[in-house]
Amino acid sequence: MRCRLRKEVPNSSCMFNYNRKKYRFLTPVNKKNDESILERPEFMYPDPKSGKDKKTDTTEMVNYLRKPRSEAGSTALFAAVVALLLTFLSGWLMVRSLGNPPLNVSAVAFSAMIFSAFAVLCGLFSFLERDKDHLFSLLGISIGGLVLVTWVITILMGMTV
Repeated sequence: MRCRLRKEVPNSSCMFNYNRKKYRFLTPVNKKNDESILERPEFMYPDPKSGKDKKTDTTEMVNYLRKPRSEAGSTALFAAVVALLLTFLSGWLMVRSLGNPPLNVSAVAFSAMIFSAFAVLCGLFSFLERDKDHLFSLLGISIGGLVLVTWVITILMGMTV
């Protein structure tokens, strides 16, 4: 068998080839340009002595890491969490009263429906705010929508029985 890497002894085994190329790690491949990419002007901080530079002016740059939260989205998430807590409270009161709930349990359930509808509406209106983070809006719409659908299905099932 002929070894491709060892040229001195062509018939030897290639299993232990100590004469192969030694590669240097952490050295630039392109030796034409020895400067680092981080030393380019677009990655440098602006120099306060030199004045404004168009490429590094921070007022024109958009920060994608931290957008401000949508205020209506925070309201939607809060209302959805309140609706979810009221739903659990009415379910617990229903089990505690052995299926024969008093009138205040119905009031708690209706309040949960009102809060969930408010959460969905606030979440939808929060999308009108531009350049905001809409994570709380999406969470408020999803939680409020699930609670609202749960109560609508419960009411429809109660009307058919």
